[in-house]
Amino acid sequence: MKFRNLLLILLLAVTFQVEAQQPTLLPQFTFYKLDGKPFSNNDIKQGKKNLFILFDCTCEHCQRESKNLNANYAKFKDINIYMITMDEGYIIPQFFNSYAKGLNTKPNVLVLQDKKRMFIPTFLPKQYPSMYLYSSAGKLLMYQSGDGGVKKLMTVVGK
Repeated sequence: MKFRNLLLILLLAVTFQVEAQQPTLLPQFTFYKLDGKPFSNNDIKQGKKNLFILFDCTCEHCQRESKNLNANYAKFKDINIYMITMDEGYIIPQFFNSYAKGLNTKPNVLVLQDKKRMFIPTFLPKQYPSMYLYSSAGKLLMYQSGDGGVKKLMTVVGK
């Protein structure tokens, strides 16, 4: 009986969290570079828009959107791109080699791991991939999730 009550509480919490609004100001965070070093708000390159993308290496939508981002990279070259995953380090290079070859080596792209699983409760994404475009001042300009996000972002990044 206790297990059922706990399950019901967790289900309700998840349901209400999904309905929550994405943060309109860039939240405080700490993720990790692939070499294990921490990366936080204090490490963001200043003076540019910032695009945060939550992705999963096995997600077909993430694979398509990463491929589309790579194909349209020229439109995003003046934006800091932070690609965040909860995946283990060994699978990440394989993801980029298969779906977005070279994107992870671009000068404005940084791949980060969410080792402490803080992205979801902090940014409140609805599904994979989730994309958050913030101004250089940290104000949310656009949130997009699922398929088609890169195309929609292209209409905003040039403004």
